[in-house]
Amino acid sequence: MGTQVTFDIDRKTTLAVFALIAATLSVLLLVASLVPPPASPSELLAMASRHRAAYGGFAGLVLAWAVFSVPLIVTLGQLLRPHGGTLAAIAQLLSAIGVLLLGFAIFTHIGAVLAIADASGPARAQDATYQAAIWSSLGFYLTDPGLMTWGLGQFLFGWIAWRSDLLPKWIAMIGMVGGVAGLSTLAVYQTSLLALVQLACFTVWGFATGIALLRARRTHWARA
Repeated sequence: MGTQVTFDIDRKTTLAVFALIAATLSVLLLVASLVPPPASPSELLAMASRHRAAYGGFAGLVLAWAVFSVPLIVTLGQLLRPHGGTLAAIAQLLSAIGVLLLGFAIFTHIGAVLAIADASGPARAQDATYQAAIWSSLGFYLTDPGLMTWGLGQFLFGWIAWRSDLLPKWIAMIGMVGGVAGLSTLAVYQTSLLALVQLACFTVWGFATGIALLRARRTHWARA
């Protein structure tokens, strides 16, 4: 029995660490995403050519965020499953799929732009700008499915948390706001702004989950 309790506490600590890492990466991604986008495809190519390392670093940050966000989503699903049952499992699946789709879409978009910038030469400058324009427009269609799928999962998590007493009501409301932002990306045509709202809400949930798990661990040892 003592071994089992120790395992549970160690497991909560590990999940708390992953949740806090995901939240920290979300903050970094949020800050990096605040940089104003290039005004035109030609400016996008010029910036990609001058700042290859920064673009590559951003792509790596997106992948790291997606990878560490999945354990956080799984943790949320496990915490809320006693209160949400099958609905919590659905929210967990939708959120994980949405985050992975979004991470892959952004990474693909950045990779395509960098490839065009590397391949463009004086004789093909117009072709390169044309291809960059296509990828700039395609970026919205690549990211919208991930944002909307993730948004539905976020909203369900928020709804389950609202009906339970596991998390404060204001955190549950933030989750639902993030979900609505994700679901609205295709209809409102403000994908960048809504994605920032969605990411900010997810960041709050990450820190709240990590802190809640650490407090549960501290409470257990205090009682012991």
